[in-house]
Amino acid sequence: MALSVGSFIIFVVVLGVLIFVHEFGHFITSKWLGVHVEEFGFGFPPRLVGIVKDAEGKWRVFWGQKVPKPEVLGGPRTIYSLNWIPVGGFVRPQGEDNPGVPGGLAAAPKKVRLMVLAAGATFNVIFALLILTIGIHLGWPDRVFVSAVVPDSPAAQAGLQSKDVIVSAEGTTIYDPSQLSTITYGHLGQPLSLALKRGDQTLTTVVTPRTQWPSGQGPMGIEMGQGLVTDYTWPQSVVRAGQEIYLQFDQLIHLPGQLLRREVPMEVARPVGLVGMYDLTRTVVQVSEQVNALFPIFKLIGAISVALAITNLLPLPALDGGRIVFVLIEAVRGRRVDPAQEGMIHMAGLLVLLILMAVITYQDIFYPIVPR
Repeated sequence: MALSVGSFIIFVVVLGVLIFVHEFGHFITSKWLGVHVEEFGFGFPPRLVGIVKDAEGKWRVFWGQKVPKPEVLGGPRTIYSLNWIPVGGFVRPQGEDNPGVPGGLAAAPKKVRLMVLAAGATFNVIFALLILTIGIHLGWPDRVFVSAVVPDSPAAQAGLQSKDVIVSAEGTTIYDPSQLSTITYGHLGQPLSLALKRGDQTLTTVVTPRTQWPSGQGPMGIEMGQGLVTDYTWPQSVVRAGQEIYLQFDQLIHLPGQLLRREVPMEVARPVGLVGMYDLTRTVVQVSEQVNALFPIFKLIGAISVALAITNLLPLPALDGGRIVFVLIEAVRGRRVDPAQEGMIHMAGLLVLLILMAVITYQDIFYPIVPR
């Protein structure tokens, strides 16, 4: 029970922080580029309390919807609010969908709109870089070793032994078992060069992963484990964090091909919603307690932050990526898509996304990705 409560608190805090970081990216970029923001809120409405500057530059506190009158404010002002649902946040730029509003987002130059729309995802990536850098510096599972070798397997024939550390495969540094699996499946029936560390020795060998293998085994016939690296300097941690983020983007790009080649099971690759993310959080917190280390939590936060960035940049209506597509279309054709038509497309896209979220939530509940 205590674990479930702790996992739920961690999940709510992490999700709230990541949403807030995303919206803060939109907010600070809008302010920087001169786009007026009507309100920037912590949490979701209804509004509990707000603060705004008046015409004399003094801060005025108000409750709920009792915003000071326009003559008191003396012009457009940004409201900073605390809302009743204390998760994440939101930003409401002026004239978001109406190019007829001077100083608003839709009336801004294309370059400004692109930068504002991309800022949320950018800040999520920056936040992921920060979180992963800290986690890697504290200790990261970056050492992949052989925990067991199946007799008469390709690995055994190539001379691999238990406790061998796999340094690289085909010249690619190996940090994670999934990396080695991906490279292995890409070399079925073909020679695969491995660099190993055995005690103080550095060795090289060639394994030819088999195209068929017994149930419960893999192409090479090894079991893999991970060891913790605790001696990364801060500069090395930053570089390694960047590599983690790159690998996540790279895995997403290659995922469709891996699914078609059946290198990745469909059930593993399916999207998850809030319920699925909570299940993952619960599992990660449990693993973190078992190994007495924080890296599983840091890794999850970084992964969700990057996933949030990638999702928002997808070229789908209602998402930031979808709005970016309309700006790019405007740049190519030399004139704006009719705002009313664009608005209808985004509304339709939002409806489809809500239906998709409902389907994903159904799967998360009745077909959980993590057994309950």
